[in-house]
Amino acid sequence: MKRVLILLIILPVLFLAALVWINLTIMNTGSARIKSRQQLRTELDAIIVPGCKVYLDGTPSPMLKDRLDGAVLLYGTGVSDRIIVSGDSSVKELDEPWIMRNYLVAAGIPPESIFLDNAGLDTYATVYRAREIFGVQTGVVTTQRFHLLRALYIAERLGIDLFGFETDFYEYSTSTVIKNSIRDFFARGKAWIETQFKVQPRYLDETYDLSDSGLATLSEEQKANDPFINNSP
Repeated sequence: MKRVLILLIILPVLFLAALVWINLTIMNTGSARIKSRQQLRTELDAIIVPGCKVYLDGTPSPMLKDRLDGAVLLYGTGVSDRIIVSGDSSVKELDEPWIMRNYLVAAGIPPESIFLDNAGLDTYATVYRAREIFGVQTGVVTTQRFHLLRALYIAERLGIDLFGFETDFYEYSTSTVIKNSIRDFFARGKAWIETQFKVQPRYLDETYDLSDSGLATLSEEQKANDPFINNSP
């Protein structure tokens, strides 16, 4: 009985210690790849925007809006002329890539420059699919710092020359910051396991050439209902 009690004490401590070590490793690796707009070189393969919460009215959450605004900023300075919006499209009314794409087009980004990744179900899938589906070898991720660290670690482990652009433009509530910090503490553990075993994402579908038009990533229904395409002269 005493041995069982000792194990019940030791195992959680070891688990927590391992998570702390993983977090420190990921933070150290990722922080070295975060760059300012001036430090980023131009003509990278793509600007990658990971998905986040969207609303039923078709608008992005403040956190996602920051990521998209960062992409618009980098696009305008010539960092890349291709943007990949990656997220979950399983619920039509909450289709992250579609909502992200429409926000970018409304902000002045040409529809042809935006590529939809409809199966970026988590950060690992987003980075993995950027390489396998879109052929990205060099790029920049636009997201908040807590998230960047994990994305950049994953990219380094997958052999992608990826930089990070921090998009903490909005002053998030204390509860949001705490929630995201706790969530990412454990998510980094998951990312470490995925990169160690080179886990293949659930979906690896048709590949796309970034030198072509991003319109190829739209479904026929999206093309038919796209106000930006159908209202163009």
